Amino acid sequence: MRRHSNLIRWGLLTFLTTTLLAACGSANATDEATASNPNAETVVVGTGNGYQPFVYLNENGDLTGYDVAVLEAIDEKLDGYQFEYESSDFKNILTSLSAGKVDLAAHQYEYNDERASKYLYGDVGYTDYTLYIVNEAGEDQYSNLDELQGKKVFASPGSNVAYLLEQYNSEHPNTDEQITIVYNENIGELLVTGLKNGAADVAILTQYDANKYNEQFDANLEITSEPISVSKTYFLYDKADEELKDAVDGALQELIDEGTLAELSIEYLGDDYTQ
Repeated sequence: MRRHSNLIRWGLLTFLTTTLLAACGSANATDEATASNPNAETVVVGTGNGYQPFVYLNENGDLTGYDVAVLEAIDEKLDGYQFEYESSDFKNILTSLSAGKVDLAAHQYEYNDERASKYLYGDVGYTDYTLYIVNEAGEDQYSNLDELQGKKVFASPGSNVAYLLEQYNSEHPNTDEQITIVYNENIGELLVTGLKNGAADVAILTQYDANKYNEQFDANLEITSEPISVSKTYFLYDKADEELKDAVDGALQELIDEGTLAELSIEYLGDDYTQ
């Protein structure tokens, strides 16, 4: 009985020792990861929370999406920086950048001159944002902006589509030459319904958005034009933040060269929309 009792005590001691060593090893690994660069600079990323699948809150309330995945992959490559995220409504993101509350703005921002006069654009794009005129299949077809004079066109306030239409109208001051801009947060089903009921004659969308709405809402949207704007999406920074921009550009270019960016696009968007 004594021998059996000793064996039991020895077994328990071995188990406890192994468990403690494993715990210490796990703690050390965590400490090492945390301490890999204790001097890393915190970068506050301003982004949205309701633009699925680019940036949105999942069922657990966690920020996710294509833009977030790209930023996380960039963060992994930049030992000198640590990204934190602050999400808000789209219209407030650039206001926060102007106020110095965030260091980097990410929300599928295309290039336009008005934004470029206020903010620093990255040099490397991460999503194609070529825009097309889109309408219900079988309805009137329009091939360029001139053919939209007198027509109603959806545009989200502050978006690049709104900027393009506003610029067009400023260059065509005669009332009968202008495009009627229907300002609306026209994403998803509201846009599809609005085109059907005549709230607008056409929309201006990317190929990705047109495909997405057709699939999600059983719509029959059709691209009717050649590209009216060819652009990519970029991260935005304060004008003085060249160092951060260059670091992010370098990491993003690595993701492109190694094929990771295309893989993320396929995973989150269903196809490669990076070219």
